[in-house]
Amino acid sequence: MMNEGLGDSGPRRLISGGAWFLALMILSGVFWLLLGIQISRAYGPEGYGLFSMAQSVFDFMWAFIFGGIFEGLIHFGCGYLTKEDSNLPKFFSKYVRYLTVMSFISFIIILLISFQVADPILQIIGFSLAFAFLFSGTKDALASILGSQHKSKQLSIINSIGFYVVSILGIAVIMLNLPFELLPILIVFTPISQLLLCLYFLRPYLKDLASFNLEFLKTKNLKNVLVEDLKHFKHIFLFGFSVSIGKISFIVMKNLDIPILNLFFDFTNVGIYSVADAISSVLFSMTAFSIPIISSISEAWTTKDEALIEKYTRISVKYPLILGIPITAIIFTVAEPIVIGIYGENFQGAVVPLQILIIGTFLLMFGYTLTSILIGIGKPKLSGILMAVGAIQYLVCLFVFVPLFGLNGAAISLTLTGITSLILIPIFIRKQLMVDVFSGLHKVLFSVAVLSGYLFLLRESNIFLLLFGTGIGVAIYFLLLRYMGYITQEDINLLKKVKTPS
Repeated sequence: MMNEGLGDSGPRRLISGGAWFLALMILSGVFWLLLGIQISRAYGPEGYGLFSMAQSVFDFMWAFIFGGIFEGLIHFGCGYLTKEDSNLPKFFSKYVRYLTVMSFISFIIILLISFQVADPILQIIGFSLAFAFLFSGTKDALASILGSQHKSKQLSIINSIGFYVVSILGIAVIMLNLPFELLPILIVFTPISQLLLCLYFLRPYLKDLASFNLEFLKTKNLKNVLVEDLKHFKHIFLFGFSVSIGKISFIVMKNLDIPILNLFFDFTNVGIYSVADAISSVLFSMTAFSIPIISSISEAWTTKDEALIEKYTRISVKYPLILGIPITAIIFTVAEPIVIGIYGENFQGAVVPLQILIIGTFLLMFGYTLTSILIGIGKPKLSGILMAVGAIQYLVCLFVFVPLFGLNGAAISLTLTGITSLILIPIFIRKQLMVDVFSGLHKVLFSVAVLSGYLFLLRESNIFLLLFGTGIGVAIYFLLLRYMGYITQEDINLLKKVKTPS
């Protein structure tokens, strides 16, 4: 293994990995959008609000229980596999064991709490969460093996499979006309499908992983071995805990608004805001590079290749910006046709929150991607603190602006928080790596200003002209970036080789 990923192949591998994540994120987003449309039309804002709340609670709890351990295992796994005497199944076997135990404990605790709940809807949500977490830990441990090997293609497929399975099953629920109270059950199938794929991709290692765990159970000095193993796990757990703070903060800023809004509004209004939240979530595609960034920079950091770290950092900034800024401009400019055309007149109230939210979501996704750089260079605590600052600001803003401005207040809260993250995170990256992350930003801003002005003139057109005109506008945007030199020949050469095996 060792240093085969470094040198000229490193950037190609990073971009190839990011491309796989991006392509499957877009496909997953299409499936998720179609599911949301079907649920909203079949069950109305109330059903869509319930489904969104269940998904948000699962995402938040996952980040709280397992979130950062996954990245921690990738970071340390990449470093370990640079060694000549590395033994992948032996290194990861104990972490598969520990996270499986954590899954079972989580299952028991959530299940017992659910039995104490009187409300039948909350009880269904609780049971669904319990069974979802029964499989989550093992899945994360196995997926981290692929991440440490830079197998972004397989990892991206695993990350996206849950969207496809849940979307297909959700359509089946609607066709069978089942009660909307059963929608939370769908979240169980995400970790199950992901775990099955992990087992499939890791077939060559399963026998050795099992044998190392059996060897552990048969050892005569089980107590001493367990103490030694726990020392290693404690190191990764503490690293992961710092990452978890950042991930929890991210989930707070992107998902916790739904449950909090339920304190102020009914499921109908929550469902309306959820539409704005769902459309803005297309910008999750900006985070396509976040996992490949961690594995690539971790490996380069271990081998102290400063030139490659700088190149990775610039890629991590440039490509999310090129992708995210035009998407933000398009959705902001044509928000009303998007909402009304897709979800119907009942969701008119989502238009203004969407226009505000899309800006905040862009800033948040860009900041979250940049924190992967800090994790890759072994600064998870700094990454977690920066995201936590944003989350605290967001929660304070929610309870201030939602009573004042309603649904718009939640969108304003996220946007203000995104501005803070965009100021703080690049400052600390520059301090750690001495890399100017915003080099050439004025060229992107000029190009997107031209795109926005062009779309503004088209916004009242019919749907076909709007789609055709948007395609032309995006082409103009990229041509301007190429003409001004922000997109270089090196970028084009790297993109041409995006099919290079990950």
